[in-house]
Amino acid sequence: MSNSDAVDIRDGGVVAVDTVELRAAASDLAGLADACEAVRGELEQVAVGLTAHAATAWSTVELAVGLARAVDGILGEIRSDAEELARALAGAADVYEIVELEAAARAASLAGDQRSLPLMERRLAEARSRMPDAAAEADLLLAAWPLTRHSPLHSQIGLAMTPLGALGGVAVAASGIALTVIAALGRGSVHRSDRLSGTPVPVDIAPHAAPAASGPRTLATLAERMPRGDDQLRVERYPQPGGGSRFAVYVAGTRAPLGFGGREPLDMASNVQLYSGARSASYDAVIAALRDAGARPGDEVLAIGHSQGGAITSRLATDSPFTVVGNVTFGSPVQVTAPAHTTEVTVRHTDDPVPALQAGGHPVAVGSAASFVAERVADPGAGIGDLALGAHAMDAYGETAALVDESGDPRVAELHALLSGFAGDDPAVVTTYRVSRPE
Repeated sequence: MSNSDAVDIRDGGVVAVDTVELRAAASDLAGLADACEAVRGELEQVAVGLTAHAATAWSTVELAVGLARAVDGILGEIRSDAEELARALAGAADVYEIVELEAAARAASLAGDQRSLPLMERRLAEARSRMPDAAAEADLLLAAWPLTRHSPLHSQIGLAMTPLGALGGVAVAASGIALTVIAALGRGSVHRSDRLSGTPVPVDIAPHAAPAASGPRTLATLAERMPRGDDQLRVERYPQPGGGSRFAVYVAGTRAPLGFGGREPLDMASNVQLYSGARSASYDAVIAALRDAGARPGDEVLAIGHSQGGAITSRLATDSPFTVVGNVTFGSPVQVTAPAHTTEVTVRHTDDPVPALQAGGHPVAVGSAASFVAERVADPGAGIGDLALGAHAMDAYGETAALVDESGDPRVAELHALLSGFAGDDPAVVTTYRVSRPE
């Protein structure tokens, strides 16, 4: 895997820019243009004054006047460039303001938020009326987003399939069509009002005591604790000084990618069920493990999942009897519209086909104000070996988690603060679980 540190951390959604910062930059550039014009005026006055008097009309002064007028010309060019860039930034801010409002209105509509929707629609109509040219550009941007958001993945597929010639081109086209269909079905974006269909599924769980551990403090630590080997689940219980406990649950990814309904609950059957909105044995296994560890309805839970595990923890945030204060997913096939009390951290690789099933995720930021999406290309090189899905491996996501921790982004600092406050200073009681469907 690559050690590239090109990690994109943002609030999430269609817009990855801050319109307030764009307008501030445009204002600064406009001020620079005005300052250049003021200096030009002063230089011109000096030049005219020097050449108008016989006492200063000699060769050295002529040279100074020539230099002053040369500087005047340079300042004029700077002023012109600054004004042009200021106009461009202001125009971009107008476009992205409309995109933000359009996305917010769509999100409110999908979530059934009848309190916010009329306000969003009114603000959107006013912005479109005030900025018709920007509205037209925004419509083009929104129309192009479904076609461009998976471009890194398509590029990787294309390069990896190059040795196959025309067959490789067919694979690229097929992947594009498949992801477009998935986006149209809307399966990769789970809204907080969505509920899993079906009844609880029976599962068998086998707990195993593990060494006590201190609470996690970083995203990389969360990645390191993801179950490996025979264990599929890990639960950490943090006793609280005033009584009661908090819990962290770590849910591994698919363990039987070709399995459909055998003993292993983390199989493809559960993947299909979760993605289609149905209850799965893997989801009920996590509920059973948390209850076995002592979690009661309303208890605070930090949920961490990889791949299918991310689909499960996302549903914990909306469907479970527990209060999920943080949902951290690595390479999840879905992104949930987390409640406002949930910090939603989505870590995904743009060359990983599994999070591509999110169809870009939600059009606007979700969860608490500290929520964020972190993306990077895990393996910029391309070859037939990419078909082994190295970009989806937990080790690759561990590398990305470490880069996110080192980013200095204020939202990452808020995540670190959440982790420290959630776990406290006392060691956790750790239990790992082997789970299965009944024979």
